[in-house]
Amino acid sequence: MLRSMLKRLARDNEGSAMIEGAIAVPVLCLLLFGVYEFSWFFYQQHLVSEGLRDAARYLARVSAPCDPASTEWPLEQMRAKNLATTTSIGGGAARVKGWTAASVSVQCTAIENPIGPTGLSAYRAGPVVFVVTASTRFTNPALGLFGILGLRSPVISVSHSERVIGPG
Repeated sequence: MLRSMLKRLARDNEGSAMIEGAIAVPVLCLLLFGVYEFSWFFYQQHLVSEGLRDAARYLARVSAPCDPASTEWPLEQMRAKNLATTTSIGGGAARVKGWTAASVSVQCTAIENPIGPTGLSAYRAGPVVFVVTASTRFTNPALGLFGILGLRSPVISVSHSERVIGPG
């Protein structure tokens, strides 16, 4: 009797679709949410990259670039940091949640531009060329899938450089 019931149970396939669905649906949901989380991360990284590009371009065109003795240079750096993080030199709503002006760093590097054997220098400028670099590194405010999986939130690390061209 027991043997015949086990044979009949082994040949029965009435609940197989439900079992397959119970296995497949969570895997598909995890895949879908993973794609959404990664696309959100890349979108946030793009916004940060655009902000740093705006800040570096702004600093490349100010009236007294890369002059630490200037009273305007620290103010222009703060404006550029605000521009990067909020799209306005006066501040406002953040482009990316959790990204603040304090996490943006600005560096100005002097590069020598010697005259070569042909009588031309590498850049169309004077003997020194200044390059402004705006950079940041902060933890991305993820949507939560990383935390559910026990992973750390990704870190956004972006940098952008522009050659100083002066006021235009």
